[in-house]
Amino acid sequence: MPTQFINKMNKTEAGFHLLMILSKADGKIEKAEGHVLLDFLERNYKQPIDLIKEQAFLRAFPLSEIMPHFIEIAEHFFKLSTNSERNKLIQFAMKICMSDSKMENQENKFINTLYDSWGLE
Repeated sequence: MPTQFINKMNKTEAGFHLLMILSKADGKIEKAEGHVLLDFLERNYKQPIDLIKEQAFLRAFPLSEIMPHFIEIAEHFFKLSTNSERNKLIQFAMKICMSDSKMENQENKFINTLYDSWGLE
């Protein structure tokens, strides 16, 4: 069940959380990744986002709670988005995971969780 914080998130913020968690899954996060993700989201979802606030939140988020947060955000994004929007996001998510030409175990775990959450095959 989504928390009040999650319920207040717009589609762009939810997409940003999903993609940033995926980009962080291999253990490192590049500042430039945040800007690439934001550009993708702004071109596709158009809702406002406070990049600094969202990045700070995700950097401070306890690792032990990141998977439950990811699942909660995935479910929230699902409710806010169309099938086409989810497909665009998942395609971009795969590009993020494969940007270094290999899918790390943790990246695979998050991608599989996203597919399962959205009922994709």
